[in-house]
Amino acid sequence: MTEMLIVGGLTIDRFTDGSLAPGGSVLHAGLATRAEDARLTTLTVAGDEPAARDGLARLRELGTLAHQQAPRTTFYRHDERDGVRVLVLEARAEPIQPAGLAGLARPDVALVAPIADEVTPSLVDALCAQLGPGRVVLLIQGWLRRLVEDEEVRALALDTLAADQLRVIAAADAIVVSTEDLVDAAGDAFAQAAELRLRAGSKPIVVVTLGTEGYLLDDPAQNRVVASVPRRVVTGVSAVGAGDTFGAALAVNLARGASPIAAADAATDRVISVLEQRRA
Repeated sequence: MTEMLIVGGLTIDRFTDGSLAPGGSVLHAGLATRAEDARLTTLTVAGDEPAARDGLARLRELGTLAHQQAPRTTFYRHDERDGVRVLVLEARAEPIQPAGLAGLARPDVALVAPIADEVTPSLVDALCAQLGPGRVVLLIQGWLRRLVEDEEVRALALDTLAADQLRVIAAADAIVVSTEDLVDAAGDAFAQAAELRLRAGSKPIVVVTLGTEGYLLDDPAQNRVVASVPRRVVTGVSAVGAGDTFGAALAVNLARGASPIAAADAATDRVISVLEQRRA
């Protein structure tokens, strides 16, 4: 069975109706990992709030959990403006320490999913040195967010990435980012993908997800960028966690030897399946 390690912070999400729920990339990606019949280990950071305890319990149900205790959990408020989701950062957890990797089994693939600067380049360095995963898939949305407590989260331009972040990105096997996270990149999605490729160098597979319009795939082993538009589209349901689901399914299928295009297609099918379940 494929061994997946997911690294990232748990969140507490407050919705427009006032309800609270655990969330974050680790939870959405963890659910997708189990749906792909892979064995899961999660390394996360969270506090002791009731919603955080619920999220940690769910992660334990999904697989092995390595939990770094924190004074507080990353907390996002979900607002809506003109039909568009707006995130407001209410609290931020501390960074995950490399010591949390001690004792973890070597995975076939690691999905690194920062959400609020809790994953540092030094942690990724330690991950690669200590565990030596066959593949590292990096979701970079958390490194492209302007994060100020009690303020709306805003996307950052690619040129704001620090040198250490760019170094880690260039060493990854695959990078996944949404076009929504690249709003400050010039031009259309193809131009955004080209700008990311310029900064990422020649090694990683680059995937830019386009919501219901599919994805762009830039595989450095090929001489063209592939655009894929799904024939099945699910609307009218929340798409929260869709990018994390895509990233997890992509990582598992790459680890199993699928070609990048086959892995991305499988990831698209996994996202559609999750959205259809929400609509049911």
